[in-house]
This record gives sequence, C-alpha cells and structure tokens, in this order.
Amino acid sequence: MTIATTASLLRLEVGNLRSRESRRRFDTVVHVGTLDGDRRTCTVPLADSGVLDPGTRTDVVAWLLEEEPGSTPASVWLTRAGEPQLQDEDLAWLSAAGRAFGALGRRLDGFWSVTRTGWLDVRTGEGRTWKRLRL
Repeated sequence: MTIATTASLLRLEVGNLRSRESRRRFDTVVHVGTLDGDRRTCTVPLADSGVLDPGTRTDVVAWLLEEEPGSTPASVWLTRAGEPQLQDEDLAWLSAAGRAFGALGRRLDGFWSVTRTGWLDVRTGEGRTWKRLRL
C-alpha cells in the first residue's frame, strides 16, 4: 500500500470516527487488520485505560491478531479521544503490538492513532489534522 493510499484511508477513519463519536471523552478502540479491509476490534473502557498493564495489552493485541490470516499484512490503529499528538497510551499500545506481533512471527505493517481531528503515525511522527474535514 502506498503512502498516499494509507493517508487517504486514515482520512476516512477520521471521518468515520467523527460521524459516530461526538463526545470529547470516549472509550479507546484497538483495531487490528487492514485499513481498507477486514479488522478485529476491542473496546477499552475509559475507566480501564489507565490501569492496563503491559501483559494485558499484549494479550489483547495477540488475541485480535490470532484471528487474522497469517499471510495477510496487518496493522494496528487506535481510535481515541484527544489530539493526534504522541501520548503515553500510544506508546504503551505500540510496545504491546511489537511484542504480540513478534511472538506470533508476524510483521507489524503500521501503527497509528486516529482522533476526531486527525491521525498520527506513532512510529514516524507523521500525521495530518483537519479543522473541517470534508469527505
């Protein structure tokens, strides 16, 4: 998948999040799969997000990844509240994804945080924001 295609798909993820979530604070959702295809998700209640330990996060990602076909490229992205700027939560989930993908012998194709205002590639720091997103 090209960088332009990935950016376009992430833009759609931002739009989808905006259409279904109007609150300022909401649960984080962990997605594993492909941006333009199949995905599995796990909702992490806001009350639990600060108390998850690294092992539990790794187990969540591994559980989601185990259902993805082994030959299919897979990525992880979070839909979360806040701004598309690096947060501790992003780094905690990136670390868990690295451990889970490594344990299952899979390659992590991408890791992003998607918010109502934009997206952030947690591994590279690249991102995009919109004040008014038109799809």
